[in-house]
Amino acid sequence: MRSHRPIVPSDPARTNVSGDSSSATPSASGSGSGNTENTSAGRWGSGESMTSHEAPKKRRAPGAVAAIACIECRKARQKCDGTSPHTCTRCQTRRLECRYEPHTKTRKELLLQEIANLKRDNTRLKTINKEVVSDASDLREQHQGLQDLHDWQQIILDILGRNGHDRDIIKKLRAGENNESIARWLCQQQPISSQLHIVPPDERGLLDIVGAFEHHYRREDGLGLDKRSDTMRLRWTQVTASQTLLGHLFDLYFTWVHPVHMLFSEIDFKESFRTNNDQYCSPALVNAICAMACHLVDANDLDEEVDVDTLAQAFMNQARHEVLPQNYSSLTSVQALAVMYLADLSSGRARSATGYLRASVEFLKAAEIDGQSAAAREISTWGIQTLNTSSTGITYQKLYAPELPHMARFHHVDIQSDQAVWRFYRTIGDQRALPVRPGYAILTACHQAALFRIIHASLNLYCGLRGLATAEAILTTYRRYLDWEHDLPPILKDVDVASQPVPHILFLHVQYHVAVVQHLTPLLQTGLFEGQNLIELRRLVIQHAQSGAEVLEQYRRLYSTRYLMPLLSFCIVHLGDALIRYSPEDPPASDTVEFSLGLLQQASVGFPICGPLQELFKRTAMECKAKMPANIDEITGPLGSYGVDDILDACTRLDYKQPTDQSIRHIDENIAMDWPSKWQDIVNNPIRPESPQSTRRTKSTSTSSSGSGDPHMRIASLLNS
Repeated sequence: MRSHRPIVPSDPARTNVSGDSSSATPSASGSGSGNTENTSAGRWGSGESMTSHEAPKKRRAPGAVAAIACIECRKARQKCDGTSPHTCTRCQTRRLECRYEPHTKTRKELLLQEIANLKRDNTRLKTINKEVVSDASDLREQHQGLQDLHDWQQIILDILGRNGHDRDIIKKLRAGENNESIARWLCQQQPISSQLHIVPPDERGLLDIVGAFEHHYRREDGLGLDKRSDTMRLRWTQVTASQTLLGHLFDLYFTWVHPVHMLFSEIDFKESFRTNNDQYCSPALVNAICAMACHLVDANDLDEEVDVDTLAQAFMNQARHEVLPQNYSSLTSVQALAVMYLADLSSGRARSATGYLRASVEFLKAAEIDGQSAAAREISTWGIQTLNTSSTGITYQKLYAPELPHMARFHHVDIQSDQAVWRFYRTIGDQRALPVRPGYAILTACHQAALFRIIHASLNLYCGLRGLATAEAILTTYRRYLDWEHDLPPILKDVDVASQPVPHILFLHVQYHVAVVQHLTPLLQTGLFEGQNLIELRRLVIQHAQSGAEVLEQYRRLYSTRYLMPLLSFCIVHLGDALIRYSPEDPPASDTVEFSLGLLQQASVGFPICGPLQELFKRTAMECKAKMPANIDEITGPLGSYGVDDILDACTRLDYKQPTDQSIRHIDENIAMDWPSKWQDIVNNPIRPESPQSTRRTKSTSTSSSGSGDPHMRIASLLNS
């Protein structure tokens, strides 16, 4: 067996195992043999020797070694004698940039120290900020106190010497009463003068409420009014002199109400308001706008002493007071009456609200232009007529309005130059904090007017104003609905949540689906349809009801139904009614009931009209034997919470449902026999020479229809086209 390699003795004087007399210390150079292997350590057993007088060469190290080497020395694996920020010898010799990088542990400690320093600085800055805010608040309060003192003194000076209370004023001053108590006492002795910034005598009880609002809204609102001109602000309303409060109410109205119900020109109105001009603005219109906007104010953001409902009533009372007989023919009075309809309807007073709308429509025929532009008049005419048709279709009253105007829609309105923007405004300050996006309000209003021309024709058709409702007449109107939806601009057609469509565009689509459901529903109640025609007709109603419900869900996800207009609340119950009647399984009726009641409950915070609608919809669900949600009473309250007067004040009738029994009397008895052929001629093979796009769509639809040879309705393929 081969022996292991001998162990080299530790004593250099001893010889190795093999008998060689070489030293145990190897040579550093190899004695000129040219072999460099002996220069490395660990080669003691190689047999090479080194003389005892030869000393090993050592690497020269710097005199002082730094604890942390610079980057260049670290790369070269050399000792470093430098210390930041000084340059080390090696880098100085080689003319290198001497840079130091702290050790990981050191870097962490430095970061922690920096964070601790930043926290201390942040705490100190917060303390300073609190002191600054406190000082600023004190200064504002002092300034407001001086301003209030000036106002009370001005009231006393204005009344002094004119009403016989001079001695009483002097007596009270000598008694030590302050200016505020004297001014308030004077206000109770006579009607409010034009310089007072408090409510009229018949609304004195609202003084504290208005004061609380004005205290809450101290900041600027961007109306552009001159702060020094109180008379300018008081000219439009006597309920409040707070520019900020008015600005907040205006922002709410022009964000949520105006794009849905465009009853006047926003740009012209604001310009007249700023310049104190009555060409496009009037006290009645300003107070009506504020009354409607109060329904959108979030009470949670206000002081506890503020009563929003009472404030809304104060604005409404002054709006009524400002609509004088001599101003009935003024276009601004007509506009104010239309806005008052929305405000009263939102408050759950539909019976009185209907009177305002009726008066607005009637006075519109003889309204004086008052120097208003043709574009502004067109906006008002179409807006008021559209609102009238919408109200009539929602409450199912027979049309009392004259025929819609024959003028072209928005002929003088430059839709392309509409630069209005929209932001998700809810509370004061949102106008600065939130981003803006194009509003497309005028474009939406134009297509809304076109939609309601079709709705107007459908209502007249079922009211019997044009004779019996034949298959040809009903399908022609239905074809108009489909063409309207097809011809929408892409920006109005896109209702996907990812695109974040503005609220009034979503509302436009909800109105469309509700209108189609209402147009076709009476046919299901005639008992004249059967077989495939009945199945397809029912399917069409269900599909439009489901599509409308999907748009409502998108509205809720994007904006919540807190800011729904009152007429859209009726759309909720109409779509829900159609689903639980004709599609109780898909979606389940219980889901439809919970969804509809939940939307109404969220909207009822600002719109009391939603309460009676919830009551009526629960009754419908019980009649249809729909399964009710387990928490139904938690959502809406117990059944029977609203009486007859409440229902009439919500619907002007004792029910919201479509009176199909009245419509059936005007439907042709032979409609089912003519239906398949008329459907083929009008719906599947329409003729639309006025639009190239429509012609291309007609050809494709006609080709697919003629190729099948089936005389029945092909609704599914039509909806998917």
